[in-house]
Amino acid sequence: MLEKGIEFIREPKEQPYGIVAVFKDLYGNLGDLIQFEENHPLFQRVK
Repeated sequence: MLEKGIEFIREPKEQPYGIVAVFKDLYGNLGDLIQFEENHPLFQRVK
């Protein structure tokens, strides 16, 4: 993503549910990029 010029507002950080980073899109909107822990209920849904 960095090679494509994506600007990260917050570096990846450990949370109780997994790892999350915040990035800015082309229009200035912020989005969360989340990697859920394997034991989180949503892990199987996004796998």
